[in-house]
Amino acid sequence: MFLEFRLSYGQNQKNIKEHKTMNADTRNKNYSPDVEYITEDNKDLKQRWDECPKNGHHKEYVSIKTFQNNPWTNIADKYKALVQLPEFLGCMTSLTGMILVKQDDGTSTGSGFIHKIRRVSYGSCPCHICLQNKEVKKKVYAILTVTTVLHNFDENWDVALESGVFSENWEPKNTTVRLFYDSNDEAHEIFIYGYNLLETDKEINIHSDWCSVECVTHDMKLVQELETKLNKYMELQGEIYRKSKELSLNDLVIIVGHPHGGPKMISVGSPTKVEILKEVRNYQKWCRYEYDNITCHGNSGSQIFILGQPLCGFGYWFGHPHNHSKCFKVGSKEIKGGCSSVGVEHAVETD
Repeated sequence: MFLEFRLSYGQNQKNIKEHKTMNADTRNKNYSPDVEYITEDNKDLKQRWDECPKNGHHKEYVSIKTFQNNPWTNIADKYKALVQLPEFLGCMTSLTGMILVKQDDGTSTGSGFIHKIRRVSYGSCPCHICLQNKEVKKKVYAILTVTTVLHNFDENWDVALESGVFSENWEPKNTTVRLFYDSNDEAHEIFIYGYNLLETDKEINIHSDWCSVECVTHDMKLVQELETKLNKYMELQGEIYRKSKELSLNDLVIIVGHPHGGPKMISVGSPTKVEILKEVRNYQKWCRYEYDNITCHGNSGSQIFILGQPLCGFGYWFGHPHNHSKCFKVGSKEIKGGCSSVGVEHAVETD
C-alpha cells in the first residue's frame, strides 16, 4: 500500500498531454474576476444578461426549475449510476446564496456556499442591527459561515485577487447574503447578515483568493432547515466519493451560483487542468482547478463540486472545497471556461 495524490477527475499523463495540445486561443488565455455590479432593485438584470459576451453559451445553464423537473439535465447518462447525485445537488443549491456588497459606486454581487452552522443558545447578537440597538437583549441566534472568494468584498479586486490580502476596511453592515433566490417571480426575500470577514489561505507567491464570511440570523426555523441540508450534503458527498471510485467515474464538474446577479443557475462541465501549488502537513495539497463550465459575472465564489475530489474535511485547517474565482479571457474577449480558488485535498491510500 502506498500514498498518492488522487486527482479528483482521475488525471493521468494522457490528460495532461491532451491539455497541452489545446488550441492556441486557449493556451493564450488570461483571467478576469467574475464579480457583477448591479443597479438599485436589479432593474438592469435582463440587459446584463443580453449583453454578456458569453450570451451564446447561456443555454447551457440549468435553472432550478429545470433541475427540479429533470435533475440529470446536461449530465451524461453514465453518471446515473450515482443515484445519490440528484439529492446531493438539491442540497448544494439550497446552501448556495447570492452575496451582495454595498460599495462606494453601487452594489457588487457574487456567490457563496454555507459550509458551517453554529447555534448560540443565549448571547448578545453580533449583527450590526443588534449592535446599533442600545437596548440589546440576549437572544438565540446562529452564525453561518459562507465560503466564497476574497475579491467579492474589495473594490480593489485586483489587489485581493493577486495577494489574497483585503485592502479596504470591511464594514459588516455592507454585506448580506440572499438565500433561495431561485427564480425571478419570488416575492419573499430571505437574507442573512455579515458580521465577520475571515481572510484565509494567505501565502507568498500563491494566489489563493479564498475566504469565508460569517453571517448571522435570528430565524431558527431557517437554521434548522439549513442544518438538515448541510448534514445531508456532507453525508451524500462521502457516499458519492466512494461510489465514484468504485465505478471509476470522473470528469464531472458542477458549479452552482448566481450569474449576472440573477436567479440561481447550475453549470455542468469537465475539468481541464489541475495545478498543485503547495504540499502541507498530513499529506494535504493546495491546488487549483480549471474547467470548461459556463460561468458569468456574478459567479465569483460559486460552490464547485468536482467528482471524486478527496477533501480533507470541511473546515479551515482540515481542508476545504474550491470556489469559482475567475473566467477565461483571450485578449479582451471573455470566453467559456474558468478557474477556481485554491482548495485543499489530501493524499489517499491505494492498493
